[in-house]
Amino acid sequence: MNAIFAAALLAAAPAGKGTTPVVRHEGQPAPEVRTLAGPRELAALCGDLTPLERLRTKGDALDRGEAEVRHAGAREEALSSRYEVTVPGGKLAFAPYDGPERRLTLAEPFSLVLGPRAKLWTASERGLPVDVDAAGARRILDAQRAGRLTLAVTFDLPEDATCGAEPRLGTYTLAVDPVDWRWMDGATTLARGGANADRPLVTAAQGARPKVDVGEPIAGPGEAKKAVLAHAAELEACYADALRADPAVDGVLVVEVSQAAKAVIAADSTGAPDLAACVARVLAALPPPATGKAAVPIRFELVAPKVAGAASAPAGGAAVVPAPAAPAAATAPVGR
Repeated sequence: MNAIFAAALLAAAPAGKGTTPVVRHEGQPAPEVRTLAGPRELAALCGDLTPLERLRTKGDALDRGEAEVRHAGAREEALSSRYEVTVPGGKLAFAPYDGPERRLTLAEPFSLVLGPRAKLWTASERGLPVDVDAAGARRILDAQRAGRLTLAVTFDLPEDATCGAEPRLGTYTLAVDPVDWRWMDGATTLARGGANADRPLVTAAQGARPKVDVGEPIAGPGEAKKAVLAHAAELEACYADALRADPAVDGVLVVEVSQAAKAVIAADSTGAPDLAACVARVLAALPPPATGKAAVPIRFELVAPKVAGAASAPAGGAAVVPAPAAPAAATAPVGR
């Protein structure tokens, strides 16, 4: 993503968020997330991650060769997958809260315990920091004290990942690269960190109201914004559909149009391929600028209920989208 689009994402970020939204899986769909529920799943993963030179195959030369090919495929798939674990937060120790930086982190060393002999440790993002004010930090600590706190971590694997394993003893340890993480009090998200730190804590399923805000062009004439706004109702429908699938979707799309090509998504911080595809379809027939290119940022934002209730008439190019009917079992998903 080039500098002009990074600036667009920053400019389109909601008030109070001073960092550029993370561009998640630019140019490709987000990988499917596998859940590691406990020691059994970690043991199976460790088996898939066994380096080929350590593999002990049986049978004749043909059997062993075929087994090695199958194992190489399983290892490659395991390394390219993304994973999620949820662990109790009761025994995790926090470092002193950093008030000036509004940062709460775990005290080192720590591990994510899936069982008596099944543990993960973080090779990066040490301490799993979250940006939270003092009141938010207190809510996390109170939930921990009450025995309700959990930590959900989504992670990738290092390219050379292998387990420290002793199968005879049932002992497995694995280094992971956290992508995002969230502290939970039951079904309520208290704080987020990593790639989804800019995601809302309150989702559409929990009462947040969606808003679509078309920004000023970061390239090209001002008329480009008017052309995009002419499709406001269709953009709202795209967002409503996306929220039915993922009630926590928000972020910025930058739409680029030129005389040489129809509208394309040039930058994306939503991590929602279906939303991006819908917007591209809606804006496919945008009129091209007289010269050069036009690039328009579109902010898809979830507004907390108390803020949305006070906003009776959005300013500028903003449109409030009716909240979609959420599935009965909808919960706040891990972001991508």
